[in-house]
Amino acid sequence: MERYETAIEEYEAEPEGSKEKIIYAYFGLAIYFSQSLEETFSIMLWTDRIFKKKVKTNKEVNDIIDAIENSKRTLGNFINEVKHSYNLPNKLETELTEILEKRNYLVHKYFKLEIQKFFSELGKREMIKYFCDFIDDCQRIDRELKSYYSHYTTKMGLSDERIEQIMNEMKEEELLREKTVTNNS
Repeated sequence: MERYETAIEEYEAEPEGSKEKIIYAYFGLAIYFSQSLEETFSIMLWTDRIFKKKVKTNKEVNDIIDAIENSKRTLGNFINEVKHSYNLPNKLETELTEILEKRNYLVHKYFKLEIQKFFSELGKREMIKYFCDFIDDCQRIDRELKSYYSHYTTKMGLSDERIEQIMNEMKEEELLREKTVTNNS
C-alpha cells in the first residue's frame, strides 16, 4: 500500500477533533526523513575524505567524522560538497536542489503559509499528501545515493549486517537503560 493511502486510512480512523494528530505525525516523519537524508550526506562526505586522504589511524578517522558531524554547515552546504566530491548525474543534482528547497519550506515556512488548509477537509488531505510525497522523495534519493558511497562503507566493514548488529546493540542498550531507570524509580 502506498504511504499516502495508509496515511489517509489512519486519518479517517481518527475521531473528529483528533485528525490533526495524523497531520502532525506525518509532518514529523517528513522532518525525520530529511534528517536521515542529511545524515547520508554526512556519511558520504566523511567516507570520501577518509579514503581520499588515505588515513591510517582510528584517531584520524574519528577526527574526520567528528569534524563533519559537529559542523555548523547547513544542508545546502552538505549537498554542494557532495556534488563536488561525487560524480552525480545532473538529474540527481537537480533532485537534491529540489529536496533542499522543499525541506527548507517545510522547516521554515510550511505552517506559516499553509495554515488555512486546516480549515477544510481538502486542505488537510493536501497537507498529508505533501508530507507523504516528501518522505517518499527523501527515501528514494537516500537509496540512490547509497550506491555512491557503499563501496567505501563496505571497505570499512560497515556492511548491512554490521549496521543491523549495531542498531540491535543500540536497542538493547536503550531497553536496559529503561529497565534500570524504571527499577530505580
